[in-house]
Amino acid sequence: RKTPPTAAMPPSGPMPVVYEEFDSALLGDDAPRGSYRPPSSPETLRRARTIFRAGAAATAFVASLALLMVVGHVSEAQFGAPADGPMARLRASEGDAEVFDGSGRYIMRNFDRAKPMSSFLPGVGGLWGIPMWAFYVNRGQAMATFGVEKKDSGILMFQTAEKAYQVTPYNGFRTILKAQRGDKTFEAQPFMPVIDNDPDTTPRRDMFIGTNELEIEESDPVTEVRTNALYFTPPNEDFPALVRRVTFTNEGSDDVTLDVVDGLAKLEPFGVTFGQLSMMGRTMEGWMHVYNFAEEHTRPFFHLVTSPADTAEVQLIEEGHFVMAFEESDTSSDGEHHDLLDIICDQQLIFGTDTTLSVPRAFFGSKETPEGRTVADLRELSQSTTSRTPSAFAASAFTLKPGEQRTMTMVIGHADDLDAFLTDIAPQVQAKGYISRKRSEAQELTRTLTERVSMSSAVKQMDEYVKQNYLDNALRGGMPFEMGVSPGHQPKIYHAFSRIHGDLERDYNNFVIEPTYFSQGPGNFRDVNQNRRCDVLQLPSVGDFNVRQFFTFVQSDGYNQLTVATAFFKIYDPQLVRSVASRLAAPGLGLELVRDLLEQPFRPGQLFNDIQKAGIKLMIPREDLLELVTRYAEQVPAGLYSQNGFWTDHFTYNLDLIHNFLAVYPDKKAQMLYDAPPIPFFFSPGRVANREDKNMLADNQGNVRQYDAVTSPSTKHDMLDEMYGETDYVGNKQAGAMWQRTPDKKVFKVPVISKVVLLVVNKFAILDPLGMGVEMEAGKPGWNDAMNGLPGLFGSEMPSAYELHELLDFAATTVDEVGREVALPEELSELLEAIDAELSKLEEGDSTDFDYWDAVHTALETYRDATEVFFSGKMVDWSAEKLGKATGILGRMHKRMDQGIARALSYAPDKGHKVSPTYFRYTVTTYELVGYNTARGLPTVRVKGFEPEALPLFLEGPTRHLKTLKHAPLDAKRAVYTAVKNSTLHDNKLDMYKVSESLKGQPFEVGRMMAFDSGWLENESVWMHMSYKFYLELLRAGLYEEYFDEIRKGVVCFMDPELFGRSPLEAASFIVSSAFPEESQHGSGYLPRLSGTTAEFLSMWNHMMMGEAPFTLDHGGKLQLELKPVISEWMWKEDSTLSFKFLGSIDVVYVNEAKSNSWESDIVSYELSKGPGDKAPVRIDGSVVPSPSAGDVRALKYKTMTVTFGKKV
Repeated sequence: RKTPPTAAMPPSGPMPVVYEEFDSALLGDDAPRGSYRPPSSPETLRRARTIFRAGAAATAFVASLALLMVVGHVSEAQFGAPADGPMARLRASEGDAEVFDGSGRYIMRNFDRAKPMSSFLPGVGGLWGIPMWAFYVNRGQAMATFGVEKKDSGILMFQTAEKAYQVTPYNGFRTILKAQRGDKTFEAQPFMPVIDNDPDTTPRRDMFIGTNELEIEESDPVTEVRTNALYFTPPNEDFPALVRRVTFTNEGSDDVTLDVVDGLAKLEPFGVTFGQLSMMGRTMEGWMHVYNFAEEHTRPFFHLVTSPADTAEVQLIEEGHFVMAFEESDTSSDGEHHDLLDIICDQQLIFGTDTTLSVPRAFFGSKETPEGRTVADLRELSQSTTSRTPSAFAASAFTLKPGEQRTMTMVIGHADDLDAFLTDIAPQVQAKGYISRKRSEAQELTRTLTERVSMSSAVKQMDEYVKQNYLDNALRGGMPFEMGVSPGHQPKIYHAFSRIHGDLERDYNNFVIEPTYFSQGPGNFRDVNQNRRCDVLQLPSVGDFNVRQFFTFVQSDGYNQLTVATAFFKIYDPQLVRSVASRLAAPGLGLELVRDLLEQPFRPGQLFNDIQKAGIKLMIPREDLLELVTRYAEQVPAGLYSQNGFWTDHFTYNLDLIHNFLAVYPDKKAQMLYDAPPIPFFFSPGRVANREDKNMLADNQGNVRQYDAVTSPSTKHDMLDEMYGETDYVGNKQAGAMWQRTPDKKVFKVPVISKVVLLVVNKFAILDPLGMGVEMEAGKPGWNDAMNGLPGLFGSEMPSAYELHELLDFAATTVDEVGREVALPEELSELLEAIDAELSKLEEGDSTDFDYWDAVHTALETYRDATEVFFSGKMVDWSAEKLGKATGILGRMHKRMDQGIARALSYAPDKGHKVSPTYFRYTVTTYELVGYNTARGLPTVRVKGFEPEALPLFLEGPTRHLKTLKHAPLDAKRAVYTAVKNSTLHDNKLDMYKVSESLKGQPFEVGRMMAFDSGWLENESVWMHMSYKFYLELLRAGLYEEYFDEIRKGVVCFMDPELFGRSPLEAASFIVSSAFPEESQHGSGYLPRLSGTTAEFLSMWNHMMMGEAPFTLDHGGKLQLELKPVISEWMWKEDSTLSFKFLGSIDVVYVNEAKSNSWESDIVSYELSKGPGDKAPVRIDGSVVPSPSAGDVRALKYKTMTVTFGKKV
């Protein structure tokens, strides 16, 4: 679009915007449209004829559009917050406009002039559907890239965010109109960049962000045509696809005739990778071809001819991407299927020689073709289908009366081969009603998946945020489902929908979304562990599954692999294999093939893929097949070692899993820790190098560094190769059940309590020379990955020390509480004895801190050498008296940690020494040469002395320190909070908390964060995960007033979305703080959704709804239920209630007539009901539900609970 020739460039700064009422017709109801009608006049039509044909000036202006911000308006009522509350600052001076539409979708007004942002559709196909990934931006027609499985299979090429903002309007979906209204003609390209200095000619463009769909709308006052484009992925299908539904509405007062070309400007045929497109895209076009296009142009199929690999074996490619398009009209040739539209695969027919794809020169008209082309012309022209990147446009022509609409739908997807597309997919996609039905299914899918955390309070936006948060949490950690259920046995737990959090902004991660049923992709250990933290609270049948899995991944040295891969199933008994197979397929070749498949390790989705590809006809429904095979199979976790070091903090998330298990099953503590089947040790090819192999002289100035901290000994590789060759090994050389053996090659296993003690002892042994922080001795830092240089500087961190303090306390008190012996591997027993001896010397004054540190590390290295390949298999029993807290070694270790924490707090810069340091680095002061590092050519040294230095403040230190104050008076906890709030960690402008204070003056060696400007990424920004973690610890500490004050400023659903730049239902990784030099960026969120914030908020939500531990034991050791919700007075609805799903299933209604803070009231009664037909609900007076009713609640025998509050006694 061009503005009139006299138009000036827009002034700097935000432009005034007046919003009209949202058109309720978009919601699918019959509500009348708002009164707005753009004028129709000869002048209007004259301007329309000058619609954007992007020339050099307009193209250059696209970059500046990304910097424009729009002043928006937020309705305070929608937040449910009091008029004088934190949302009052969001009132708009020009009146309120809706933040959400009637379907609960967030409305981003004038989206292409707002702050640039990216996000994505969830990529969930349902349990029985094949997913498609799709990322969008608020530029052009939004959809920036989509495809199958990973970046390498992009149908629209994957782009990183900064490129997507630029190219999406051109290379993505396009709408091109030639129109006639009366005797006037005009041309238009809805959603293309425009110069917007004339409000009379500037279209209104809004984006509607739903949980499982995205819609954009343009209402053009010049053309008087409204264009809506809706995107969603159809669930519950055997193929992945993206639906684009474009609706044209005549907003004028007379008829308009439209020639429409709509679709994808560039489509990458299947078989070409992201790297190939990036590095040799022009060459790759030689392999590109459009199939099924000779006789008809309605069902093209896109893939490379052959694999482009330069090898002797040439592989034909059969898989491909497909495109279909049709008008959703009542009339059709056969009455049952929509008539298909022709697809234009040759860009030149539309754009001519304009390779920028800015101006549809051939369609609109140019010097060579003054009249342009009509849709009829396009249908008759021959198309080039090879040796260039194809397009996928649909073309149609129609007339709209005033107020009339017409919808064109395009479905772009992937099929295993052309025959599958033509025979199985095309007929159902083309069927009338299919698109509407699939949209309803997509909406219902996310409603169903988030039902486990449904909530109804006075704060509607918070209710919706909880559900979106739960969905996003599952996309990173997986959503637990039961399978293989059999009477009397614990069901198998399978986590679907997980993937590593790669997207347009997190371009460094290679996400994988498996194109299978029950899709599950690999994820990072830290992410998956913490995002599964609350599983058992939402699905009690999860039980101790997560505890056992993540402790299984703990190695002999207390570290773990980076990646949690998709779990396997394996039926070990050959007789069972034959029995199960006989129930799946009839005798013959099909039965033999099924037997072959079940003899191998399988994953649920892949099993169905293999059955389908083999052409096996099943005798039972697929649901029954899944239950049958998983019932008799053993579920085997799989790990993947893909790293060059071990992270300091990974062990810290395991205790959260234990605590939440015990919050539901406190009566099963001893059984889980001592009596459950023992668990193995993950065996990776890497080990931590001994000090004299990794401590080296880095330069001629005497600077000693800790490099090459992890090695891969040949002995470990030999052992792994031997494992891979075993007949019962589950996995492959990349990921699998790599469990450590004994010398007789048996898998070595121990009880969970033994693993807990092993973890504690290993981590205690790597406390720094002053006994304060846990050393970064394995080449990687802790939670803050951007401190990547600190391990080389002999760094240590207090957050892991605080978590170790709590894990040690749990282990020690549990040993005393249970009072039973704990069997430890003999190698660990020897290490523990050495620690005991060195602690005695230190306590008696016969040793210095450094001598103690040196001796314990020597003992640790001896232990690591002994367990590098094998455990001996011998166990040593430690009595509770010798091991526990009261009289044993764990108690003395705990006291040593208390001393270390006190010493660390002495480095706190505040007057009261309340704001704990987070990091220390140690400068080597004396050393002696001992060897030579052949890899680096540097001499190695034995360190003889250190000098510590505390780094600037980070929020993580005081946050995790609060955990250790669980038994401290409330005032002591409040003092820490107050000190943090008064420190330089608090961003006074944003009223939020920064991940660190200023790092100016720190060496670049500390890590990559030093390369970032202050306020950006991990350098002094508001890192939302850590902010949320801080809020959570305030809640756990009982600082309820402070907690609610902070979350109403720092939790996404309470933020100003115009400032945040995103939907207030979707979190981000970081917010640009006021330390950043570009003031317009302050408060903007970056890196969307899939972050640790979701785990922290779920923990907050569960705590708010039910208390920290809803199930406890009474004085007699019997199970009881005692809900202790933390609900602020402003959360109660008008009818004095708040409701939520308890244990993901039971509808709980809290009733508080006083609408007071819940912690200022007491629960006076419970009413338990099994449903509407229950004529005798159970009423229990008091604040506690005793046994056996408590057990019945946990067993989900009740459907509803009414819990009534009264005055605090």
